[in-house]
Amino acid sequence: MKIFILRGVLVTAISFFVLVPCVKGQDLDERDLVELSSTGPLEIGEITANTDKAGLYEKFELTFDLKGDWDNAFDPDQIKVDAIFIAPDGNRMMVPGFFYQEYIRNGRQHQKVGEPVWKVRFTPVLTGEYKYHVVANNKGKEVESAQQVFTIISYNANHGFVKVSKTNPLYFEYSDGATFFGIAMGRSQGDDGRSYQRFARAGGNYNRLFLTNGNFNIEEMIPRNPRPDLGLGKMNLECSWNLDKVLETGEKLGIYHILTLTNQWTFNSRWDDHTYNKANGGILNSKNEYFTSEEAMKYFERRLRYLVARWAYSTSVSSWDLWNEYSAMGADLNHALAWHKRMARYISSLDAFKHTIHTNDGSLNGRDEMHALPEMEIVSTNTYGVKNIAKVADVWTKRMITQFKKPFVLTEMGPGHGIGNYGMIDPERRMVHDGLWSPLMAGSASTGMAWEGSWLDHEKFYAYTHAVSKFVNGIPFNKRQWTPVKVSSFKFTEQKPAYYSDVIVEGWTGNFTIPKNKATEQKLFQIDKEGNVDPQEYLSAVLISPNETQTTWLTGPYGLTSSVTFKAEYPQDGEFIVYVSELRDTEPTPQLTVTIDNKQALKKDLLPLQVENYKPRIYNQYYSVKVPKGSRTIRVENSGGGSFTTAFELKKYTKKEGPDLEVRGLQSEDFILLWLKNQKFTLLHEMSSIETKPQAEGLLVLEKVPNGSWMVEWINTLDGNLFKTEVAEISNNKLSLKTPDVKESVVARLSKI
Repeated sequence: MKIFILRGVLVTAISFFVLVPCVKGQDLDERDLVELSSTGPLEIGEITANTDKAGLYEKFELTFDLKGDWDNAFDPDQIKVDAIFIAPDGNRMMVPGFFYQEYIRNGRQHQKVGEPVWKVRFTPVLTGEYKYHVVANNKGKEVESAQQVFTIISYNANHGFVKVSKTNPLYFEYSDGATFFGIAMGRSQGDDGRSYQRFARAGGNYNRLFLTNGNFNIEEMIPRNPRPDLGLGKMNLECSWNLDKVLETGEKLGIYHILTLTNQWTFNSRWDDHTYNKANGGILNSKNEYFTSEEAMKYFERRLRYLVARWAYSTSVSSWDLWNEYSAMGADLNHALAWHKRMARYISSLDAFKHTIHTNDGSLNGRDEMHALPEMEIVSTNTYGVKNIAKVADVWTKRMITQFKKPFVLTEMGPGHGIGNYGMIDPERRMVHDGLWSPLMAGSASTGMAWEGSWLDHEKFYAYTHAVSKFVNGIPFNKRQWTPVKVSSFKFTEQKPAYYSDVIVEGWTGNFTIPKNKATEQKLFQIDKEGNVDPQEYLSAVLISPNETQTTWLTGPYGLTSSVTFKAEYPQDGEFIVYVSELRDTEPTPQLTVTIDNKQALKKDLLPLQVENYKPRIYNQYYSVKVPKGSRTIRVENSGGGSFTTAFELKKYTKKEGPDLEVRGLQSEDFILLWLKNQKFTLLHEMSSIETKPQAEGLLVLEKVPNGSWMVEWINTLDGNLFKTEVAEISNNKLSLKTPDVKESVVARLSKI
């Protein structure tokens, strides 16, 4: 039997490269086939190395011909190649080898260069002399090469690999001990020929790639027109070559990657085209068998071996992410836990460079049992639909790192599913901005990862990442212990009377697991004077018709209700604002009803808007009702049909004596990181065309600050401009800091002199 690789599709770029999916069916052209089988006696050909004197953390690559008797070069039960390296300190490391074909781009296609070969890729982490030899096992027959040597010299091509810090396990560090703080985006298909260069110039260094579809469909998906190289147990060499190029670009530019190995989307949305599907020559009758099928696990381990062999060498790989949103598979949690333990241990047994291993949950809060597994070294979750990401990211970053004592990364965020181009919805990139800064100021190991497309490849995004990069440069996150700043007071510099400010209340629109019974059983939500909701975890932002018990727009355990009721203490006469950002279902017509102390204050049919290009998923209307001073019970209900999403604002609710700014930050014994943000600088207010009002100068007092002299640097977060530098003298462990006029957002970086 012979197995072949066919030609894929690729587009050239003037600078670096432009990738397009490499899984489209094409007419068979024997000139572009790569034969995967071999016949004859087992024999290792001449081994050539890319260098005999490499730098620390640089790629050392072996290339050689291999002959033997096998049908599929990707099946380690037929042919398995390993190289044994002996480091200068005597440590022995085994590194898997892999089958390889070189390509060039020819218009919109890959074109073969030469014949297939075998390779071993290795990255030295010590200087000195290394020894190595190659071992090949062909169906039980074994042959090994003669031992050879190479030398590693002391210059560093880069800082090395990124790993969880040994000194502060909430952060990352490089192999050489320097801090790595992730300044992130979420482009699952990587570079388009321009974006990585722009991203790197703006200080970006962290991205997440999906190795399941599109440019990097290593194995999971087959095309509409079947190809003999794509199927279970076979690795797409053209897509693999694409990933080579992206990682090589990452190595040059200092961009590190989360490699996501499996994706719920390919199972849930593309099962008809999935390689595991029996209808396509796979092994499973249903995706539901995936976590329990021994045969499926064996095939995935085969893929893991190939991934480790080909890309574990790369310093541009920051971590192996076993799943994108494993939780959306609907599997029994115990089965998912067992699967993750097994696969993490298998990767660890193969990976000589010990990359970080983790998984990803589709819900912001995720599953505690998975987060707590020692094999999962990072907590990674996603959230969509919330319009005030600064509050959400702050609360949940702190909860995750406090509970699990691991790095937390918000790996996806966006305005919501099915609502179109995020750049059109959020032209100012407010959600991107707040999602960059809020996790940082709450103790995350990276900024949040905004998701994909024109939302990110834009001058505003690069200006925001530039500001973050400038701010964190030189901050030793991994060398310090950090605590939230403690605000003692915040007043205007000029004497002004106290006033009552607004607070924003938001429930969960999706990507958050609410037990089904809790949203409907929870009768009352308390809102304290700061706008915090108790219990926040059970507050659904989606209000369905009282005649419906469930909707079909979201899968997984989620509680939905037709009404929510709040208990609020208004200090003076005020207002209650209901924001309706989306109409999820429009038939029968949704109807918003608001009652204050059981008296109807508003009843409004949510009818189609008379605007051009009307889309109910981008409704963005708000409605106000007057609320008298005192303790009030406020009920918000969908008294009609369909469903809609809500957020709320309580006007004139919380007493303030200074600028109406949110203050967040971290401090150590010699650094203080402060973020001052206008509370109306949110996606919620942008979508509703509500302007932010500039806030006057203030005097901010922080407690528990070490005495002495501190350098203060003020940076505008929208453009990265360092607009003020000063020295602050601290006594009595209190910092009195004069804050500037703020319209949107500024940060202050304080370092002890």
